[in-house]
Amino acid sequence: MMASNEDHPHGDETVGGAEREIKRGITVMKKVIRDRDRGVLIKVHWNEGGQLIEPNGSTLTSFIGALVRNEVPITCDNWRNKQLNEAKDKIWSEIKRCFDIEENRRDHCLKLAGKLLRGFRTFLSTTFLRDTEGTFVDAELPSKYASLISPKEWETFKSKRKTQEFKSVSETNRQRASSPAYPYRKGRVGYGRLEQSILTKENSSETSLPAHVLWKEARVGKDGKIKEDVQQIFEKCETLSQSIVPYEDTDCRSILSRALDVPEYSGRVRGKGFGITQKSLNIKKQKTPSNKELQQTLEALKAEVLELRKERERDRAAGFKDTSDKDSINCNFQPTIPEGISPCHLYLARPTYRMVGKGKVHNNLGELLHTKPLPTGSLKVSVDIALEKDALLPHPDDVSDATLLGDAIGSFVAWPTDLIIVGYETPTKSKAKDKGIAREIESVASQKEIPVAKKTEISKRTGAKKKNPSKYRACLHTYLFKRQIFRMDVVGVINTYMRYLYDKLMGPRGLEQRFSFLNPMKTNLTEMIRKPDEVRTYVVERFMADTDREKLFFLPFNTGDGGHWLLVAINPFKEIVYYLDSLHIDWTTYPAMKTIVDTIIQTVRAQRKIQVPKRKANNITWNRVECPRQRNNIDCGYYTLRFMKETLLMDRTDIPSDYFDEYRCAYYSKDQLDEIKEELCQFIIELQVL
Repeated sequence: MMASNEDHPHGDETVGGAEREIKRGITVMKKVIRDRDRGVLIKVHWNEGGQLIEPNGSTLTSFIGALVRNEVPITCDNWRNKQLNEAKDKIWSEIKRCFDIEENRRDHCLKLAGKLLRGFRTFLSTTFLRDTEGTFVDAELPSKYASLISPKEWETFKSKRKTQEFKSVSETNRQRASSPAYPYRKGRVGYGRLEQSILTKENSSETSLPAHVLWKEARVGKDGKIKEDVQQIFEKCETLSQSIVPYEDTDCRSILSRALDVPEYSGRVRGKGFGITQKSLNIKKQKTPSNKELQQTLEALKAEVLELRKERERDRAAGFKDTSDKDSINCNFQPTIPEGISPCHLYLARPTYRMVGKGKVHNNLGELLHTKPLPTGSLKVSVDIALEKDALLPHPDDVSDATLLGDAIGSFVAWPTDLIIVGYETPTKSKAKDKGIAREIESVASQKEIPVAKKTEISKRTGAKKKNPSKYRACLHTYLFKRQIFRMDVVGVINTYMRYLYDKLMGPRGLEQRFSFLNPMKTNLTEMIRKPDEVRTYVVERFMADTDREKLFFLPFNTGDGGHWLLVAINPFKEIVYYLDSLHIDWTTYPAMKTIVDTIIQTVRAQRKIQVPKRKANNITWNRVECPRQRNNIDCGYYTLRFMKETLLMDRTDIPSDYFDEYRCAYYSKDQLDEIKEELCQFIIELQVL
């Protein structure tokens, strides 16, 4: 009598391993078929490298696997065989019927189909044609796959796996796969979806991760532990990424391949997964997501500002407190700090109540200071300007060991809430008898604040004219008023932030005598090639206007046609050019730029009547600065802006070859880049041009 399946849990499996029980059924993708029949196309998403991601990335992958198992016989060993063209066309046609997908994704989908077919053949061989010791078993066609595989195909498939040639190749591959040095530990997730999950979890604005970072994350187990050998490779990659100079590098291998000491294979990018090639990584993006994101942010801020203006009009009848008398100030007053990031004045109450600096207060729920909770009754503040550099900090910074306000410029500190006054002060300027130099900014306690709306009304009644911006133009010498701020393209962003740097850093600190800006609209690569004489004339005039003192000129340089941004800082007095490129590309890539800059410096030298020997006529110093390096292809503009800001904060007309110690890092964090974006948005709102 035959034993029942109840007596043998694996009743369909013979002792020889001919057919083993597979509990999971054949993938048929019923939901996809139902959507297709209703005329609903499923939207597919891709990352910037061209890999399938969620939502619906795994759905399309499973659907392609089901299609290729139905349309292509398992006896097919060469996916490039032209006889498969008809089957491939049918697979693509079915994909288009069910998914909203672009035509240029055809190659990726068909390559994925070939990969899945190979995986299916390997699964059949491993599951049904080998026993537990790896010995070949002459098994019958599994009943589960009878609808996909004909008996003739199965016999042909088995016969190919009996050949000595196949056994030799199979054994080699099996041994290699059985003991990998650094095993992948993320199952069927794949690099693309793994990268997506990491970026989503970290709430990052980045669009991709470096290959070695992703490689390390792919080898972290469920327990979250990283093996020592994996960590060593990762650290080696980090070291290599900082030491390699691209234009001197002759090794074509990636950083990860060098750290692993393995050859680089064509057609793949190590540590990135299926679908990523060097070509896909080098495709130049036509749009800049960061600018689009900024535009959306500005639109939201515009609506918020309009609402605040309405609220301000309603509250105007309440009047404004006169703070001109210091004695009338209540030192125990608890100001209302708005949520988010706001410009502010910083006060101290001892030995006298006075304003000692300016900065920005960060009033966010759960805000931490250097990963630690804030002291009770205090908020996180970034210090921008110190009016009393020797003033003691209310809460000394344990991380940087800063105890004086002057030491905390450019960093975050804790500040008592009752000593923070929100809002920028209106500077009061007067001319000295002999020089038109603005006097130091007075404390807000000695001035009377007038709302913007009232100032406008007063101007209308008295016929007052706007302040002459000639001094500002002399320093910035570009067009940064409403018509250009409304142009929120990349150049508009660069120009607007340069005005922010002048208003908030250069002006208050008196740095306009040591630093200046050149207009990027007049000095980009396109202009240098098309109108070299006009570019030379413009820059020479700017340099000759300041020949009596050493000055550093910032030139945010664009490679043309909305391309890459980098910073060229020129000291014409010392004939030194500092080159800061966040992609670490050499200046020789842009010969037109270098030629024009050299010619300009030589022209200025001649106009200053400086005599140099002929052998030193071209002896202009170009310093390539090892600045922080960007990790994607969209943040170059924000890196350029931060380079200018940090140079101003250091108040140095020379930039070290390895960058400033205070700001040296491998790359800028999301918070550091967000700080630039927030400052830009706040400044646009303050100008009230929205």
